[in-house]
Amino acid sequence: MSTVLYEVVNNIAIITLNNPKKRNMLDMIVCRLLVNAIKEAESDRNVVSVIITGTGSIFCAGAPLYEIKPDRDKLRTIYSGFLSVARCSVPTIAALNGPAIGAGLNLALACDARIMSEDAILDPKFFRLGLHPGGGCSWLLRRLCGWNTAASLLLFSQPLSAHKAVEQGLAWKSVKKEDLMKAAMAYTDAIRHLPKELLIHTKRTLLAADTSCHLDDILEIEIQEQLWALQKPFSKKAIAMVSKTINNSNSS
Repeated sequence: MSTVLYEVVNNIAIITLNNPKKRNMLDMIVCRLLVNAIKEAESDRNVVSVIITGTGSIFCAGAPLYEIKPDRDKLRTIYSGFLSVARCSVPTIAALNGPAIGAGLNLALACDARIMSEDAILDPKFFRLGLHPGGGCSWLLRRLCGWNTAASLLLFSQPLSAHKAVEQGLAWKSVKKEDLMKAAMAYTDAIRHLPKELLIHTKRTLLAADTSCHLDDILEIEIQEQLWALQKPFSKKAIAMVSKTINNSNSS
C-alpha cells in the first residue's frame, strides 16, 4: 500500500500520510507522492479544499535522519513536500492526529488552518539534531503568530500543546482524536459547494495581504476581484437568491 493515500470525499481531497511504522516520516518517496497528490487536487475541478492527516498516533515525525545530508538538492527534495502544500492554490487544512515534529511541524504550518487532536503537539526538535530550522519554518511561523510564540518554538525549542496552539492562534480548535476527521470535514461545510475559482482568487488575495502590504494596494486588488466575481454566473445567482429571500421575508 502507498505511503501517501489520496481520496476525494464531497469535493474535499483527503491526503493521508500512511506509514505509521516509520512515524509518517517525510522521506524522498513520501515527499514526491505528496507533491503529486497536491497537483492532483489542484487539477481536479471538483476539489475545493485539501485535508492532510496521518495514520496511527503521529501526524508526521519529520524527515528520516539518513535523508538529512549537507546536500542542497536533497534538502530541497525534502522541502518540496510541505512547500507544495504551502503553495497549494486551494484552501488546506492539517488534521493533526498526533505530534508534528521537525519537518512535520513545517507540514502542519504550511496548511492554511490546523485542527488538532487533544494529544497532538507542535514540536520543532531542530536543535536536538544540532540543526538550524529549515524549509521556510521561520517564515511560516512569523506569518502565523507573534514573536513570543515563534521564539518559544524555534529559539527555546519549546513544544506547543494543542490547547496552547489554539490559545496562540496556531490552530482553529482541538478535539478528541476520534472526532478529528469529522471536525475537519465539518470545517469545510461552508465552502464545499462554492466555485473553485472563487476560493482560489480569495486565497491569493489573502496571501497578498501581509503586514508589509499597504492598505491601498489591497483595496485595489479587492476591487478588481469583486468586479471579476460580480460578472460571474455564480455571483449573480447567489445575489438573486438572497434578494428573493429578503423580499419574501419583508412581504410576510
